[in-house]
This record gives sequence, structure tokens and C-alpha cells, in this order.
Amino acid sequence: MKDKLPYITSTYFISLIKAYLQGHKTKPEILAETADLLPPAAHHEVSQLLTAAAHQMNDAFYADIVDSIQHTSGTVPTRKGLIHHLEALLNKQISVQELLDWATWYTLEEDQLSAGIMDDFAVEYFCFDFLPAHHAELTDAQFRQVLQLFRAIPENTLKEKIALALIIDKERQHFLYFLRSFLEQPQHTDALNTYLMAKFGMDHRSFPYIQELLAIQSQPEKLEALLEKARLSAV
Repeated sequence: MKDKLPYITSTYFISLIKAYLQGHKTKPEILAETADLLPPAAHHEVSQLLTAAAHQMNDAFYADIVDSIQHTSGTVPTRKGLIHHLEALLNKQISVQELLDWATWYTLEEDQLSAGIMDDFAVEYFCFDFLPAHHAELTDAQFRQVLQLFRAIPENTLKEKIALALIIDKERQHFLYFLRSFLEQPQHTDALNTYLMAKFGMDHRSFPYIQELLAIQSQPEKLEALLEKARLSAV
């Protein structure tokens, strides 16, 4: 391998690893680009394959890679990368499992909070919460809704997270239940706060639709219309 590819440096491997981790290249794209370099091992994680190949080629490459990617900056999914992966999924270029593998490669410690690991909180919510919970049930139509949401210019991260959750019907029903309960007894916020904090990392004070919710307190029949607005507002 060393004789065949003398021009390759550690920078080549680092750029490929970061391109994959950020999402700018999918696993099949990486494997196609490195077909002469990597052994057939489609079931292995891409960054591990590349790191192993670099280590085999030159021990110093491995040290360079570890030094370059040990920090999360530049090595976590980006909005552009997520869009690229969703487009590849809908074009049948990758599977849902490959999307999930890419989105969830970063493993949180038990006492580690997810917020802030990625620059884009909506992408972070998709990767750490939404996709792991719902990947098995999402349809192509729902993935298209997700893609449309992330293609839009982000207005409000909290609204984006809510819009994502509302793509799932059972989540919509849960939301309706807690919001209806709040409208019936707005002085009691504990149940709503518990739901919002567990689902989105917010309480009723930071809920971006709280004023609109209070405005329909005497018209609970408008609640579903408000949720539909929330589902579409980030798109």
C-alpha cells in the first residue's frame, strides 16, 4: 500500500474523516473514493476504517489524525451535511441505517448534556433525539418534511425542534394533551414544564408559542391549528 500510494499524507485521511463526520460525504461516497485504499468492509464505521488504513500506512499518520479530531470542532454533523445525507437517503444512495450510523456516531456520556456539542441545536436535536427515537417509523414523505425544514433559513432553533417533533403523529398527540391540560389549568405548569424540558430542553417561559397559547385559552378548539402553524413555521 505504501509503494502504490506514496503521495498520500495524513492530511488526506483527516480531510476524509472530517468530510464524513460533518456529513459532506456519505459512507458510499467515501468508500467509492478510497476503493483502491481501503479493504472491502462496508459494515465498519468509516472513520475507524480510515484511521486503521492511515495507521497501517504510517504510524505518524495515526498520531496526526488523533491530534486533529480529538476536539469536537469540525468533527460533528452540520446542517449542510445533514441536508446532504437526507438528499442521499431520498435518492436511495444510502439506507436509513447508514443515516442513523452517521448521525449518532458521537456517544454521550451518562452525565453529559447534549446541548452545545454542535453549533446547530436543531441538527443536534435531530441526531441525538429525533432520529434515534423515530428512525424505524419515518416514511419517505416524513423524511422529505425533515429535509424541507433543514433547507429553510433557520428562524428560531426552538421552533425548529418543535416542528421536527410534530412530524410524528404520536408526538403531536402528546403535545396536544399537555397543552390542553395547561389551557384548562394555566396556573399549574409542572406537567407542561416536565414535558417540554424532557422533550426540548425548555420550560413554558421559553416555549416560543406561549403568548399565542394563552391567547386561545378560551378557545381550545384552536389548539390544533396552532400546532399545525408550529409544524409549518420552521419550513
